[in-house]
Amino acid sequence: MEDEIPELMGMKPRPYQIEAYRKAIDSNLLLVLPTGLGKTLVSAMLAYRFLKFGKKVIMLSPTRPLVDQHFLTMTKLFEGTNFKIRSLTGHDPVDSRMTDWVEGDFIISTPQTVEKDMARGIVYIDKFFLLIVDEAHRATGNYAYVNVAKKMNDLPGRRILAMTASPGSKNEKVNEIKENLSISRVLLKTDDDPDIAPYVKGTDSEPVFIQISPEQQRAISLLREVKQDFMNQITKKFPYVKKSASRAEMSQYIRDLSAKAVAGDKALFNSIPYFTSVIRLDVLGEYIETQGMEVALNYLNEMMESEEKSIQRTMNIWEKNSTFVSARLVIKESAETYENPKFRKVLEMAEQMVMEQPNSRCLVFTHYRKTSELLLRYLEKNSKIVKAIRFIGQGSRVDDKGMSQMAQREGIEKFKSGEFNVMLATSVAEEGLDIPSTDIVIFYEPVPSEIRTIQRRGRTGRFSVGKVYILIFSRTRDENYYYSSMRKEKAMLSRMHKDMDEKKNKKIDEY
Repeated sequence: MEDEIPELMGMKPRPYQIEAYRKAIDSNLLLVLPTGLGKTLVSAMLAYRFLKFGKKVIMLSPTRPLVDQHFLTMTKLFEGTNFKIRSLTGHDPVDSRMTDWVEGDFIISTPQTVEKDMARGIVYIDKFFLLIVDEAHRATGNYAYVNVAKKMNDLPGRRILAMTASPGSKNEKVNEIKENLSISRVLLKTDDDPDIAPYVKGTDSEPVFIQISPEQQRAISLLREVKQDFMNQITKKFPYVKKSASRAEMSQYIRDLSAKAVAGDKALFNSIPYFTSVIRLDVLGEYIETQGMEVALNYLNEMMESEEKSIQRTMNIWEKNSTFVSARLVIKESAETYENPKFRKVLEMAEQMVMEQPNSRCLVFTHYRKTSELLLRYLEKNSKIVKAIRFIGQGSRVDDKGMSQMAQREGIEKFKSGEFNVMLATSVAEEGLDIPSTDIVIFYEPVPSEIRTIQRRGRTGRFSVGKVYILIFSRTRDENYYYSSMRKEKAMLSRMHKDMDEKKNKKIDEY
């Protein structure tokens, strides 16, 4: 293949995109590039290089909305060519997928669909020569990326291009990603790199510390006391259990107890509900500490109304504790007069933005769907100039129907056009979806994951100087999550830059 630079649809690639393209020609490459700076164009350039020589390409993306988006993007980029581009997900009938696998030149699919179709024997993987892996930080454990990449890499002359905004802060995870995808070369770019800086207007990130309400403080204190009571009872019977055990550690204790109970010590089955009750109590406390009283009350009501035996056992254990009864009353009684301080802050910031710049846009990330639902109601009730829309995933929940791909596309277009100036998005908007660059991004809560933090922050600052605000309830686990994500992000960049310095190459890290 001759060394030329494709210009698809007349788009002239930037220097760092050309560099990534050339590196990916020779080696399996992990491209780490900030959100919004054109990873997709790099993958399209490489795909074109293979396609024009009759070599078929697969692109994997983790969700149906992303597959849909990439299909539309690639169709536009390859307009005027004769390449057959197809999108495949589990929603497509098996018969039509079978035809597309044979006829398609460029297949864009979820990894689960490819994995299942390989098991069915309808994918001739030996016909494909390039594998593009979007959101490559997912390529760990038993995730479907891993199996597909192994099948591809077992064949000679194949190439893998993996892309992400952040591979993670831990050496073990990055090494696992590289091993699972057979990566031999890593190209890391940050906003500070000289060839990136001209294309980034900058992002100013600012924590916003918010005082919790007296009702929240009272409920938090009571629930912490209840949790301590339960843990004292548990550790008295099981001394090896840590009093400060996390939810993940408590879940492991439950698995261990279940195994012993199944093996013969049936009495242990009676102890497991107490471990479960602590986990659920911690969830309730987290809602109060990071979301507000409304979400906590919703969770509590759902548990009280549930007919699930396990939840009913938890409620029976809770209700026998007088301190919990006091906490429940505080949560319920506060509902009539409570105004969520974070809701109020989002309203203030959004209204100020609109008043200063009427055509501006604001993206608010919330971890929980219920929070976005309640926040939408609050904004609709309390503002005439803030026009908000929710953006959630396709899965439906009780009393909360998911958004179809069509509804998601329509929502994004309405946000782009200015029909809505505030979008309330869950994590579905963090990974790659073509949501327009916004003037401000508000994290309703900090997330302890450096990957999600980087992805959220990447939604601003591409076309104008963007502002990122992180709402933090003071002296709660919000603060822990905030500082945790900062440490992890710093560790990730420090480690990767150190690796590159050791190679005496500021641009590329070769393994």
